[in-house]
Amino acid sequence: MAEHLSHQHAVNAIRLMYEKQGFQIGDAIPGKFITKELQVDISEAPFSALYAFVDEYIVLLRSQSMYFLTADHEKYPSAMTFYRLSIRQLRALASIRTLCSYGLDANARLQLRLLFETAQLWVRFRIDQESLNEYSECKSLKTANEFWHKYLSKEKTEHYLKHHMLEQGFNWIGGMDDQIKDLKQKLSLVAHPTYLADYHETLADWKSESDTCVITQPLEASYFTLSKSIFVTAMPFAIFPDPPYKIASKSIREKGKGWNPISHPTESWEDYNKQLRNMFPALFLMATRFFFEFDEINNSDL
Repeated sequence: MAEHLSHQHAVNAIRLMYEKQGFQIGDAIPGKFITKELQVDISEAPFSALYAFVDEYIVLLRSQSMYFLTADHEKYPSAMTFYRLSIRQLRALASIRTLCSYGLDANARLQLRLLFETAQLWVRFRIDQESLNEYSECKSLKTANEFWHKYLSKEKTEHYLKHHMLEQGFNWIGGMDDQIKDLKQKLSLVAHPTYLADYHETLADWKSESDTCVITQPLEASYFTLSKSIFVTAMPFAIFPDPPYKIASKSIREKGKGWNPISHPTESWEDYNKQLRNMFPALFLMATRFFFEFDEINNSDL
């Protein structure tokens, strides 16, 4: 892979974006510690640059989740819902990263579908208070199933967003409509048993002597899965104008409380968390430069 598309080049680009947004980064970017935590080194894997962006998003999901966790949940019950959505997305993204690291790409795409549906809900909750209230009341299997039929089945939330975002004056950052169309078309192949999906799965089986019974090396097919995971994770943070969360959160960056995962000079808790959230679309736009380069290489190999 060309040097300008390497894992290290992505790390350097991510560092520059943090610094451009005013963050003070030390010797290592925050996402570096995900490799250590998951204990899977992907620096030499196909499209390893994309893993760097995924790792950074995992850290950012955790970091921004604290804004919702430290709110007064009796006064602002929606804060706990957004905290739980943050953790759900964090775990789904970490699952995708781990599965792709072991060559289990089709399984990772099942998690990508969950990531996508949750991201759509997160966006809807930011502009539709009624759906947010109903979601927060789903405390039984029956109500959860009813919510799914009302808001998720037959692409209801996707249709809602297409109509109401335009109606209310909201737009996506970075041409996301085309990304969504491509994502849905290819995810449908693995959501249910298909001959084509089975065919591609067996292409990745027993590719080298180091393969075990199940685990293989990272696959080139994971380019789609990783690139779409980066896009999907950014979705709830990539609508403009930015709709307010309408909650008040208590700062834990004050002296003695020790929470300052990604250092920034601002003293305002609100501004600090806004800067964290702004990193999602900023990194997505940065990652698209890698997407374009990878696409050119793939097309030239055809």
